[in-house]
Amino acid sequence: MVKMDSFRLHHEAEQRVRVRTPLQHSEERFRLLVDAVQDYAIFMLDAEGRVSSWNTGAHRIKGYEPAEILGKHFSCFYSEDDRRAGKPQKELEIAAREGRFEDEGWRLRKDGSQFWASVTITPLRDEQGELYGYGKVTRDITERMRAHTALRQSYAELEKQVAERTKAELRLQESEDSLRRLSLHLLRTQDEERRRIGRELHDSVGQYLAALKMNLDSLNNSVDSTSGQRETLEQCAQLAAESIKEVRTISYLLYPPMLEETGLQSAIQWYLDGFAKRSGIEVTFDAPIDSGRLPRDVELAIFRVLQESLTNVHRHSGSRTAEVRLLIESGKIVLEVSDEGKGIPQEVLEEARQDSFGALGVGLRGMKERIRQLGGNLELRSSSEGTRVTATVPGEPVL
Repeated sequence: MVKMDSFRLHHEAEQRVRVRTPLQHSEERFRLLVDAVQDYAIFMLDAEGRVSSWNTGAHRIKGYEPAEILGKHFSCFYSEDDRRAGKPQKELEIAAREGRFEDEGWRLRKDGSQFWASVTITPLRDEQGELYGYGKVTRDITERMRAHTALRQSYAELEKQVAERTKAELRLQESEDSLRRLSLHLLRTQDEERRRIGRELHDSVGQYLAALKMNLDSLNNSVDSTSGQRETLEQCAQLAAESIKEVRTISYLLYPPMLEETGLQSAIQWYLDGFAKRSGIEVTFDAPIDSGRLPRDVELAIFRVLQESLTNVHRHSGSRTAEVRLLIESGKIVLEVSDEGKGIPQEVLEEARQDSFGALGVGLRGMKERIRQLGGNLELRSSSEGTRVTATVPGEPVL
């Protein structure tokens, strides 16, 4: 009977061993797995915060051997300022209260050096819910933090550069606006000065010359026809007549009175007739019949573009012909001036398009500003077969 009881007890003990062994085996494999992890410091704390386990990753990251750290309070991983502020204890309290604590910040190694750590603390409780310790996982993310900081600094620097560039662009825009206003003011001043000089030439110098010619004619009539002085007086009278004609032409070129009196189309025709005689360039003019008057500032701008364009044809193109077209349709007024000359060299053309102050730049800038102030645009096209200037402004004839 005793033998039977002994056998039964031995059998039950073997059964208990067989039941525990798989669990123990699983726990051992898990412990070995945790201990083998090198990228994470995984260790246990007791309820007071003392280190109770230490894996290979903890040794690699923090520098402590297990014998050096087991039993020590985990606050040794924090800076003196953090310890004085009670940061380690607060983290345990938050983890116990909320079931988890996560943080990123500077932590200390054994040698006193710092690293940027990602920390997770999890409370451990028994079956009755009593707290018996904490599991802590720490990862060294210093390189990631530095990369993120560098990226943030680069982004901040980029924002700064963008802001500075935006300010520079605004200043440039303000300068361009100021220059445009100045250019417009100068153009208006120039027009007023041309008008004043033109009137002065016509009303004063022209009248003086006319009076001079009348006196010369009177003297000529009172001198004996056989006298040698009469021929001289006739030459003087002829020179006075030519001077009167030249002064009138200059006066009208500066500011043609017919531009105000009869309108753009008549002023263009008058100007083209005189231009053809002075330059020897044959010019054709195509315009709508009885187009009516245009707004005064539009007529003046179009006329000045015509003058500047034909001046460039005469000076630079070498063309013996030119064509002028005036179109008024669909709420737009279009002036086209084209020639069959040698064209403008590409580098000069680019320079002129950039509003520079080269041979063509000043005149083109003036034309652009005149048209731009009216809400229009000026286009310049040139090739070896000729050049075309097209000025387009919005507007309708004024009844």
